[in-house]
Amino acid sequence: MGGVAAHDGLFAVISDEMQGVEDRLRGPVEGNGALLSTVARYALASGGKRIRPALLLLAARACGVGGGARAVTLASATEMMHAATLLHDDIVDHAATRRGRPSAMARWGADVSVLVGDFLYSRAIQDLVADEDRRILSAFADATVAMTEAEVLQLQLLHDLRIGEADYLKIVTGKTAALMSAACRAGALVAAACDATVEALGSFGLNLGIGFQLVDDALDYVAREDRLGKPVGKDFREGKITYPVIHVMRHAVPADSRRLEWLANQDRPRDDGLDMLREMVDRYEAVPATMRLVDRYLADARAQLRCLPESAARDALERLVDFVRERDW
Repeated sequence: MGGVAAHDGLFAVISDEMQGVEDRLRGPVEGNGALLSTVARYALASGGKRIRPALLLLAARACGVGGGARAVTLASATEMMHAATLLHDDIVDHAATRRGRPSAMARWGADVSVLVGDFLYSRAIQDLVADEDRRILSAFADATVAMTEAEVLQLQLLHDLRIGEADYLKIVTGKTAALMSAACRAGALVAAACDATVEALGSFGLNLGIGFQLVDDALDYVAREDRLGKPVGKDFREGKITYPVIHVMRHAVPADSRRLEWLANQDRPRDDGLDMLREMVDRYEAVPATMRLVDRYLADARAQLRCLPESAARDALERLVDFVRERDW
């Protein structure tokens, strides 16, 4: 299945637990019919970074509880939930690729993909419901609501250059940061941490997730396609107005604003149109502006770790902040 080969040094302190997650992810897809098993296995083996289950395990260990079947079960449920959202996202986005290979929707169609996404999400819920602490289920339920609301808001604002920073951050917070926050909260709750520590780690995950998505949005304009695992400029092609474009619109002269409005109204901008957009992103220094915002959120994330005692797990969380800032994929 997938894993953390590209950054497994970050997760050395939880390597046994992460292997447990990989082993457990094989369980839900076995013996459920050939098609369901094949597509679920494909979705779970799609080269993901496994950051969300790692966050849960690192949070638990940083609060004094390492390993254990309970933490591994919840971490694997987190990854199943994440995989389910990606299956559904690819249907909504009509995405042909996911992480450098054909999406499940492209291979098996929307009907199969949505049902396998439902299956993985339901299996995650089974594990969450079985846990003794209802606050963990509540954290993931709240994240699910936030993800759905953010997805609908993003659809509502497709191609709309009037989107402001506040609405953009609502989308980012819901679609990406909410699940990372829930994972961190769950880890702290597994360790029976005090309320203040649970809140601090939830805030850590939220700020880390916002920073993570901002970096992703910047990479959409500057990364190499073979590293990014998706076509460069994919977001704008799909009508998604992200922070670099918001920055351009905020500073553009009238002629550039008109060009950008014309581009945004195209169903699928051609490559030469995207070249023009990238030129404006570069000229208005939109990527450096995005990274300055990244630095603000990541500084807030790092500050939340001060409540934790020194440990290898806390160090790994600190290094994960650096990884989010410096990654190029």
